[in-house]
Amino acid sequence: MTVTTNQSVREVLNQITHDPRYKNVMRMDKYDIPQTFLTLACLSIFTLSCYWYLTGTIPWWLAIPFNIVAVFLAFTPMHDASHRAVSSDSFVNDLLGTAAGQILLPGMNMPAFRAIHMDHHRYVGQDGRDPDCGLVNVPKWAGLSYLMFTDIHWLTWFFKHGRDNWSPRIKMYVYVMIATVVGLHAAFLLSPYWAEFLLLYVVPQRLGLGLVAYTFAHIQHPHGMTWEKEPFQSTVHIYESSPLRGLMFGQENHHIHHLLPHLPWYRYRRVWELANGILHKQPIPQRGWLKPAPEPIYVPGAEAFAPVDVRVVSIKEVGEGIRSFEFEPTDSDTLLPEGAAGAHMDVYIADGLIRQYSLVSHDEVTNRYRIAVKREDNGRGGSRAMHELTEGQVIKIGPPKNNFMLYENATRFILVAGGIGITPMLAMAHRLIRLNKDFELHVCARNEDAVPFQEELSVSRLAKHVHIHLDQDNGRSALSPEKVLANPGEGTQVYICGPGGFMNWLRESAIGLGWKDENIRIESFAAPIAKDVENHPFTLHLTKTNKEIEVKADQSILDALQHSGVEPAYACMQGTCGTCITTVVEGEVDHRDAFLSESEKSSNTAMCMCVSRAKGDRLSVEL
Repeated sequence: MTVTTNQSVREVLNQITHDPRYKNVMRMDKYDIPQTFLTLACLSIFTLSCYWYLTGTIPWWLAIPFNIVAVFLAFTPMHDASHRAVSSDSFVNDLLGTAAGQILLPGMNMPAFRAIHMDHHRYVGQDGRDPDCGLVNVPKWAGLSYLMFTDIHWLTWFFKHGRDNWSPRIKMYVYVMIATVVGLHAAFLLSPYWAEFLLLYVVPQRLGLGLVAYTFAHIQHPHGMTWEKEPFQSTVHIYESSPLRGLMFGQENHHIHHLLPHLPWYRYRRVWELANGILHKQPIPQRGWLKPAPEPIYVPGAEAFAPVDVRVVSIKEVGEGIRSFEFEPTDSDTLLPEGAAGAHMDVYIADGLIRQYSLVSHDEVTNRYRIAVKREDNGRGGSRAMHELTEGQVIKIGPPKNNFMLYENATRFILVAGGIGITPMLAMAHRLIRLNKDFELHVCARNEDAVPFQEELSVSRLAKHVHIHLDQDNGRSALSPEKVLANPGEGTQVYICGPGGFMNWLRESAIGLGWKDENIRIESFAAPIAKDVENHPFTLHLTKTNKEIEVKADQSILDALQHSGVEPAYACMQGTCGTCITTVVEGEVDHRDAFLSESEKSSNTAMCMCVSRAKGDRLSVEL
């Protein structure tokens, strides 16, 4: 399974990957200085240490520690290369990763290691599918010494589990690697230099491999936690006070690596800043390099995401056909979850009738939510049912979800609301006032009576930011995109909410005026995939070769392609990097990635093959 079936982590991923700074964080050069330096450093240390020992410059007891350091350093470029996080050029990336990998395992090749490591990322904590499970819960008879034989553990796992799930091509690479490793060891051990080989390579390689496995696998994953069910608890954060965390090359933030595996190790820290620091709010266990995480590890139960009973405490007319509703929990001990600006929630109006409404405000002092609903007599019935509610009535609401996050790091904001689209904008406006940010709030309405929340908009602190645009006699909006959106800027974010046609008009106008797509935010109630989502099989048609491939219900498109001999590039396997994006020719896509924008998804012209699927029985892609 993939991370995209978990609602909470998918929402966080969407918020992070749509932060305007995300593309810069994931940017990769052809020759990345830190990664290239680390690769050359480990190769140089190992080569010089061996040379100095063989020429009598240093004793054996100094050569061994040097080579252990080289083995430890070699893991990071080899590991990052498996995620294509060493170079933007595939050849350079795999070359550097493979070169460093020879210190860890002579004969190692990138396709084989990438397959092993990607299965770990996809199936963390799942016995039989995660090749690193045995490194977390080591056999009692061996203890931590087992970690020195990580390569043998992986080999055992491959013959028991991996080869049943991998393509013939990947299995061939594994067999080639095994033959090369065995051949090189046999050649050296049968040569006159067998003693030097044992001293300079085998001993430091085993000790270094044990140190690598302990640092980057054993302490990073609490036993019993899986990426599918407990994504935020299946990886750890190393205490800031831990003295050895500086030697972990980013993996002290291992949870960030599993969320965004395609990032180079030295950029993990920057992810903490994205999406208003959303990761700081997640229940991620912490531990030291030696000190284990406190037990039991807290895992939010189903009750954390379950609807709660609330009482309608206030209903007010706030515009033509628009009513606001205030809710508070029926249980005074229930604390409503944070309702950040831009969030919406499910309202269970009646049996089988669930609608999504944006939060106008969350008053933490009174423990109340406020929403507003416009009555639509020709709608599906939700707004009519809402307008039939009475004060004191009890209904259920779900926890807030946020697909329309206010990215507070921007320097300037332009908020544009059409009619009832003002609801999330009011929450944003009040938040921006508290942050002392520069912003404009443009409200478009049919006429003066149709302007929602007139009294609130006239409040002095808010009034100076508000611009009202009433429709003209011909029915067109009086708002002029050429004036309101006249100055595109990197530090400015445009937020638009209103009827579909209104939002599309403004977005297209903004693009035409030079605004970048990542600086334009449009309200979306697109809900995360339900936990009980069921995949169905479908046929994938490759237009360039006219080949048809059957994708099973338990397969990703990438898995099916690889089993059929097609090897597209990939890096993250969870829809956050865009490496495996391909053009869609025909068929409707079930988008499950966090990389493509809502407009790109709605255009149905591209898809991430690692997680997305076909909605129907057939899909054609340009491969």
